[in-house]
Amino acid sequence: MVWSVLALGFGFGLLPRSRPPKLARIPFVAICLLALWTAIQLGWTQSQEQTFTELARYLHYIGLFVLIWSVIDARTWRAAAAGLTAAALLVTLLAVVSRLHPAWFPTNYINRTLFVDRLSYPFNYWNAVGAWAVMSMGAALMYSAHARTWIVRAASLAFVPVCGAAIYMSYSRAGFIGAALTVLFVLMLSRNRWVALVHLAAGLGGSALAAAVIHSKPAIADATGTAGAGTVVLALVAAGAICVAATGLTWFLRGDQRWRLPRRTARIAVVAGVLIVLVALPTAGHSAISKGWHQFRHVKQPPHNADPTARLANLNGNRYFIWRSSVRAFEHKPIKGTGAGTFQFWWSYTGGDEFLRDAHSIYLEPFAEGGILGGLLTLTLLAGLLVGALRVRRRLPDPGLHAALIVPFCAYLFHAGVDWMWESTAVTVLALSMMAVAIAAAGTPLEKRPSVARVRVPMAIAALLVVLIQIPGLVSTTSARDSQKLFNRGQFQAALGRATDAIDAQPWASSPYVQRALVEEAMSRLPAAQVDLDRAIAREPTNYRPPLLLSRVDAEAGDVKQALTAYRRAKALRPASVFFAPPGQ
Repeated sequence: MVWSVLALGFGFGLLPRSRPPKLARIPFVAICLLALWTAIQLGWTQSQEQTFTELARYLHYIGLFVLIWSVIDARTWRAAAAGLTAAALLVTLLAVVSRLHPAWFPTNYINRTLFVDRLSYPFNYWNAVGAWAVMSMGAALMYSAHARTWIVRAASLAFVPVCGAAIYMSYSRAGFIGAALTVLFVLMLSRNRWVALVHLAAGLGGSALAAAVIHSKPAIADATGTAGAGTVVLALVAAGAICVAATGLTWFLRGDQRWRLPRRTARIAVVAGVLIVLVALPTAGHSAISKGWHQFRHVKQPPHNADPTARLANLNGNRYFIWRSSVRAFEHKPIKGTGAGTFQFWWSYTGGDEFLRDAHSIYLEPFAEGGILGGLLTLTLLAGLLVGALRVRRRLPDPGLHAALIVPFCAYLFHAGVDWMWESTAVTVLALSMMAVAIAAAGTPLEKRPSVARVRVPMAIAALLVVLIQIPGLVSTTSARDSQKLFNRGQFQAALGRATDAIDAQPWASSPYVQRALVEEAMSRLPAAQVDLDRAIAREPTNYRPPLLLSRVDAEAGDVKQALTAYRRAKALRPASVFFAPPGQ
């Protein structure tokens, strides 16, 4: 969609309407080189399917930059920032409503299948909901302290308790930590710090009120029903009223004009606050930090507790083991890497006992999959966006409102560092779009369109080429999903046809062959299933799933020797899997 708009816009002379500043060059060149490096990795990757998917992801993000920098400039960035913030807040509200009245929304198969009580709609992942709500909260707080009208300030702050409720119901430790960091970012980048401090107190107080009411309603807290939803709504309305009153107070008292410190004093206060956080708090909480570090390094699974908030009090989990594995992957292949999108195969082969696809860190995974060049280009991209936006902020007359774009990105940098937010497309699109708009605030409008030969035709052709690159994966994925739906309905012949369509669209991919083999197995076409699984293995030789399925098909065909061979191969590729555990374990 993005690249189609670009192709039409440049082709018919509707774009570009603005010229991005020079500060956009570093992040743009970095992400273009990342896409090029990912394409080069197709020559040695463990999975062309997964690497091609990552290439399509980079091209998608590049398209966002080109589109935003082609239409947004110094005259229009405020409207774009307001639109992004409003959309972010409305999605957060949608997430909260999905818990209070689930009948209005599609069946949540994530929660039903995994038996979890954490808020995952609409991203199918609770930590993504938490990250989105944190970013939305940061933007709302900045608008509440710097918007030019009282009504915008009041409406923005009134949404903060909604964001707090979403963070709470996600039961995301990263969400709570990200919220605390966002408070610091707001105070550091705000121009009206005293106003922001008052609004923070009101917003966080309202969030605490909403969380307390949710906690007292087990059906809402545990996602088992809607009993108490009305009370939660009243709590959110009351919290919003507190926030509106707070903005009315600061507006009536003209806090953004009267409550000011000299610039030097303000800078000293900010530095002192940062030092307190970095030095005093670790010193005072040394015992708790040591305990948390021990849990983080040694305890994979937290003890079972009926209270969903109990997990917030510990650092148990698998992040340490995943990150250690990603470091070892980089040490194993520091130049080439394992190939974009293939960390999952390294994790399985080296003893990972849990299914996962990503290394859960934007700062480690690119080094593991893309080697030293992929890691450095990723860091250059992120740093270029942040530094560019901060430099633009210094030139603007309303830096506080501009920081409503920077604060969410700072929160994103934390969340992407501890989870797979880079692959959670919606969250990353929000973060990158905000930074693109923040840099575009220094862009200049184009009164005269560039010549056809110099810009428009080359860009239109390039956009069409990117569309052609992205289509195979899209068509193949859609066809494979259709095949799965038809298979579940018992329409095997139609499912077989859609699986073949998926193969035709992306013949280098492994998963379409696996899908067709499963259909063929159900239709008792075992020789055909064996052939397709062999083809899948040839395309992803380090993936344990195709040989594991092949061992089953071989056994059904009566070929015991080949079944054992395929089984041993699958076990060697994922030795710690539960599929290969001894009986009774």
